[in-house]
Amino acid sequence: MLTPENYQPLHLKYRPQQFKDLIGQELISRALKNAIASLKIANSYLFTGPRGTGKTSTARILAKALNCKSTPHSTTHPCGKCPSCQSIERGSSINVNEIDAASHNGVDDARSLIEQSHFAPIDGRYRVFILDECHMLTNQSQNALLKTIEETPPQCVFILCTTEPHKLLPTISSRCQTFNFKNTSLKTLSQHLTQIAQQENINTTPDGIKAIAVQANGGLRDGLQLLSGLSLLSCEITSDLVIKATNGLSPQTISQLVQKILTGQTLDLLIAGRELIEEGKTPQSILKSLTETYRDLLLLKSDFKCHTLISNSSNLTHLKQLADSTELEILDQGLQQLIQSEAQLKTNLNATVWLEICLLKLIPATPIFLPPISNHNGQRKREQQQSEVSPSRIWATVVEKVNPNNRRRLSLAALIDISEGEAVLKVPSTEKRFFTKNQEKIAYLISNLLGYQIQLIFKYVH
Repeated sequence: MLTPENYQPLHLKYRPQQFKDLIGQELISRALKNAIASLKIANSYLFTGPRGTGKTSTARILAKALNCKSTPHSTTHPCGKCPSCQSIERGSSINVNEIDAASHNGVDDARSLIEQSHFAPIDGRYRVFILDECHMLTNQSQNALLKTIEETPPQCVFILCTTEPHKLLPTISSRCQTFNFKNTSLKTLSQHLTQIAQQENINTTPDGIKAIAVQANGGLRDGLQLLSGLSLLSCEITSDLVIKATNGLSPQTISQLVQKILTGQTLDLLIAGRELIEEGKTPQSILKSLTETYRDLLLLKSDFKCHTLISNSSNLTHLKQLADSTELEILDQGLQQLIQSEAQLKTNLNATVWLEICLLKLIPATPIFLPPISNHNGQRKREQQQSEVSPSRIWATVVEKVNPNNRRRLSLAALIDISEGEAVLKVPSTEKRFFTKNQEKIAYLISNLLGYQIQLIFKYVH
């Protein structure tokens, strides 16, 4: 029977206890097992990598393997049942000290550690010191440890774990045998989460599992924590539920936002941005989703076969339409702008205003036109529009919408015919240069009024 005392979150319940349990770190697991089997134990190890990839868990497994009493010597398969293994799992082992360097980072702490390292192991083979978040050690404490790490006492092993190895002194990292832990791949993480969900009878969908894996960003612990939290909702875990629970943006919402950007709907774009902020979405999450979508558009624009690589395929049709209607240069400029804005957003005090500025900068100089998906109803509607609205009336509306400075010059022209996707504009030859320069903008204005894209043809008259 489950009680508050024996309940464990999934990331603790399924924490690796053997080298074979390490997910996505096969090379590191093999190297450490071979080192134990061949008795080539280094005095100091440095485990680096992103959070939640198994650095501290691997350090504990190595400590158990070195001190397991189920065999006469160190073993690659710690039993997990002997007093030594169990005390290490509980964190009460006399021979294994796990130290949080973030809160024990002073020179006095380093000197105390040096003194302890000279004591022989008690009823064990090795004394193991695990320094978690070792980059938090001050330069003075790192310098104090330098000699001990270089000339570690016999039967003593130091294991340094960090997510930021660049903050360690080079003299420290160069004296350690370094293992770089990598993020777990999306496929591997999804498979592992699916297996655990089945074991725990958690109702999930494949899209829901993939959304959790994407949200975890390669961190196994983060994925298990999210799955554990969502399982408490007692309902089917879908991608929409994951997005809602993590305060993310749905693919439909973000693609509509991108459409407003590319088609130049300035007012609607700013309103949509503010509505997302009011819903609790952060400017950082909005920019992150926009960056991912622009990346997807670049992939689809380059080669549609890349659709298997996009971040979310549930909105593929709309993304394909956006990609086909947008120049590659516009997408590239937009992506560069997003990258710059994401960096500037971190140091800006008014993130919401900066988000709006970024959205405005993303609007292309010449907005695109998105033709509707062709169908019979659309064709009939198009023909009906052409028959009901005269070309002269359409052109008069276009002239009214333009800047007053250009209104006089546009009024010199006349729209004389619209048929089969083409619009013929009668233009005085004296204004040829002006109309040729602004041909795309004029075509865009006419297309917006008609509701479908047209090709603009000039007929010059003297």
